Amino acid sequence: AYTTLGIWKIVLKAQILSGKRGKNQGIQFCSSPEEAKKVCEDIFSRDLLGQYVTAVLLEEQIEIAEEHYLSITYDTKGKLPVLMHSEIGGVDIENVPCEKIQRFFLNPRDERCLYDVPFAQALWNCFRQEDARLVEINPLVKTISGEWIALDAKVALDDDAFFRHEDWKQLEPRT
Repeated sequence: AYTTLGIWKIVLKAQILSGKRGKNQGIQFCSSPEEAKKVCEDIFSRDLLGQYVTAVLLEEQIEIAEEHYLSITYDTKGKLPVLMHSEIGGVDIENVPCEKIQRFFLNPRDERCLYDVPFAQALWNCFRQEDARLVEINPLVKTISGEWIALDAKVALDDDAFFRHEDWKQLEPRT
């Protein structure tokens, strides 16, 4: 499908419930349909981080100027949501020095995110409206043309909020 659009550089991403895909050959770059087919066969033929891969996401490879990390989660010590931002995103975010990660506590009663961080307000809206425990974009990239793209994201919902979200019913496991 991508070759008919003139796109020859693609990224294949194994769809599993785990991080560290890039370091474990779960994200592969390809420059031809033949190479993509071979990589897909390889990804599907093995388990990745102890999981069987049942789907692969195919995306256009983009030219990245900057990689950022952006998330909102609960800080258990501060007992408040915390916005975290780093201009060092992508693999190994857990190894980024603390001084390279900005942390801003958020008032759960305030709809506004008062911090000048790209897409922080949109992330805060999602966190509040969806009763999330975590919303994370890693990496949030700026392309060489100046466009911002969320290349990967993770959302964890608060199970105790199911009663407030009729649309979540489809997420419940069927017995």
